[in-house]
Amino acid sequence: MVNVAFEVRSGGGYVTIQREESLNALDTPTKEAIVDRLGTWRDDPDVRAVVLQSEGERAFCAGGDVTEIPEVDYSLSYFTRSWAELFETMRGLGKPTVAKVDGYALGGGFDLVLHTDVPIAADDALLGQPEVGLGIVNHFAPPRLLRTVGEKKTMELMLTGEPITGEEAARCGLVARSVPADELDAAVDSVVEAVAGKSPRIVRKLKEGIHTVSEMSPAAGQDHLERVALRSAREDPDYREGVDAQLEGRDPVWQPER
Repeated sequence: MVNVAFEVRSGGGYVTIQREESLNALDTPTKEAIVDRLGTWRDDPDVRAVVLQSEGERAFCAGGDVTEIPEVDYSLSYFTRSWAELFETMRGLGKPTVAKVDGYALGGGFDLVLHTDVPIAADDALLGQPEVGLGIVNHFAPPRLLRTVGEKKTMELMLTGEPITGEEAARCGLVARSVPADELDAAVDSVVEAVAGKSPRIVRKLKEGIHTVSEMSPAAGQDHLERVALRSAREDPDYREGVDAQLEGRDPVWQPER
């Protein structure tokens, strides 16, 4: 059974996990359904950003569905394949992903936050990696954590399995920002609204460029993005339209990609 709903509104494609009774744990069919829908939205001009959210307020996502583990004879690769496919699809989407993180974000839910472009958390959300307690060596989180919070905090989060609050996650740089729980919907919608007003082509190139240079040295990253920027200014209509619109005191009219 697939436990997710999809909706497109006001420039956003909203993915809502619907399994509140299980803290919105993601089973494999639901992950596959999300991957399929993101593939559809990749070329949908009405979707400028994708929002990942969940039903209820108790949990964003408590990770994978542990009841599946005995059913596949404890095969870890069965689960890592579906998570990897979801994360790779999110990265290659060409559109920003936004997470609305309230309640628990644990295990695979924590990994989902780490692989989202703009995660926004409630101050009192709880984010953590308890998989060590299940006898699992998590391989998705440590590389990203090391770049973000350094070795010592990575060690603490991964070895103890203890969660941190959304407020602390924002201080660490694990989420873009944290807000009071009653302001979370408005904060997420404001990001979607801001992105929806930008050129889809430039947003796509920026996202791709940022992901690419995150694995480069600062100097190499700057050189790479400079090449992307100069080529875009020469070949795409967005640079001229953006400048002309500002000079003329109007909103820009972005041409769709062909």
